[in-house]
Amino acid sequence: MSTSRRAGRNSFIELLQCFNVAAICALAVWHAYAFYLHQAMSRVARPAEIEFLPLPAHQQTNPRIIT
Repeated sequence: MSTSRRAGRNSFIELLQCFNVAAICALAVWHAYAFYLHQAMSRVARPAEIEFLPLPAHQQTNPRIIT
């Protein structure tokens, strides 16, 4: 193989390695974003526990009809 072809091939391989590093970094950033977004959404989406208790009879607001 000639020297110019070898140099072209080496530069292509170096460019491909740089692309791989950039792709891995972008993937890591995306996964971090998705992880923290999921964490934030799960904290907001959890409803607070609400307990409904009946009012005592003397505090009820609707009048009772006694016949």
